Amino acid sequence: MNFPGVWTAFQAHAERHPDHPAIRSDAVVVTYGELSARAADLGSRLEDALSPGSLVALDAGDPALGALAFLATARSRCALLPLNQDSPARHRTAVLADARPAATLRPGGPGLLEVVLEPAADGARRTRFDEVAYLLYTSGSTGSPKGVLVSHQALADRLTGLAAVPGLRAGQSMLAMTALSFDISIAEMLLPLTVGGTVVAAPEGTRLDPEIFAAVVRRHAPDVLQATPSFWRLAVAAGWAGAPGSDLWCGGEELTAALAAQLRSRGRRLWNVYGPTEATIWASAQLVSAADDVTLGTALPGSGMCLSGPEGEILLYGDGLALGYLNQPELTAERFRPRQTDTGTRLCYHTGDRGRYRADGRIEFLGRDDGQVKLRGHRIELGEIERTLEAHESVSEAVVVVSARDDPGRTHLTAFVVVRPRPDAGLDVRSLRLWLAERLPAVMRPARIELMAALPRTTAGKIDRRALVR
Repeated sequence: MNFPGVWTAFQAHAERHPDHPAIRSDAVVVTYGELSARAADLGSRLEDALSPGSLVALDAGDPALGALAFLATARSRCALLPLNQDSPARHRTAVLADARPAATLRPGGPGLLEVVLEPAADGARRTRFDEVAYLLYTSGSTGSPKGVLVSHQALADRLTGLAAVPGLRAGQSMLAMTALSFDISIAEMLLPLTVGGTVVAAPEGTRLDPEIFAAVVRRHAPDVLQATPSFWRLAVAAGWAGAPGSDLWCGGEELTAALAAQLRSRGRRLWNVYGPTEATIWASAQLVSAADDVTLGTALPGSGMCLSGPEGEILLYGDGLALGYLNQPELTAERFRPRQTDTGTRLCYHTGDRGRYRADGRIEFLGRDDGQVKLRGHRIELGEIERTLEAHESVSEAVVVVSARDDPGRTHLTAFVVVRPRPDAGLDVRSLRLWLAERLPAVMRPARIELMAALPRTTAGKIDRRALVR
């Protein structure tokens, strides 16, 4: 019987080393043999209750249960939909109405999941998810969530690529602390299990509390720590000394030179990783050898990356591309379409991100297409203003948004700035304005600056820009 690649790779290690720790937490250690038995049992229960190609929702936030759910659904040839544990009721209702899962997995006994069958709505036929490993909902530019479909093959190919670059090998461990509804959590849960390593399951709250994070890292010393720039800034601002034995993966938002300088001294190696959900976790990686030399690096093995022009949209192709969007054929056709690349005409995912080629052929990230705005006839890069603000020694984070966009007479730039605690003196708006006046032209200086203790964040750990615009 041919099982999907993730289950096959995991099971090979379980058979060879059943006593090796597969998942380790503060409370318990689960061996490969134990996890294999639990996944096989859950997979059998899914097979008895559902047909292959069914969609199964996961209503749990524990990474150990997430790993179990992914393995079991792979074994039963079903697709998994991790639900956002912090999602408002209205949003969750909309997601479930669109996806219509056939069953939901919920926590049972310690380390176990129970299968709850879901009734079909009005007798309507459910979508078949043949070849789909998981379905994740991301926020669209219109504010409506869209479901991204990723195949078993794309997931297996991407994990193989990540095992090589940035790299993880048998016997090593990776911290799992990301919300399960954010796709980079899949690397944390599955990459160790497919190479013979160990998942370090962090306790709830780790991704929101740098002190809990620091304590977990001290206790378990994972070989790989992965987080967004937003979280790394929180950790640095809280005084995190670092983990000299750990590789640091940074992705999901732009890695600035200022943050790179802070992180390079806090880990064994710093990797800048890039890739949208539609490209399966990550699509490229760069080993950051100098803080002032941050690019997108090279595409992961089996994948490709290019621009639509010398400076243009970032296009991704090859292994790891998603199948498209659930119930949105027009959007799928718009974002996934053939383009000429350096290897011929390929099916490309149009990311909506902008970049430019450097002289050595590497791609420098320039931000989102919608990160470039026009204000009173001037074209302005919001990211450039943010990077300038973050270069101030007292600023740990900055976000710039367009305020009163619908009222041209009042439209202006607002900067939300998180001040780094300093024992000598604080930072006030007037001094920051004077500092910016020496570095930015008048049209790029925010009309309003708000000093904040922290920026609002999404469940994925990214800055919630929508909350700032309201």
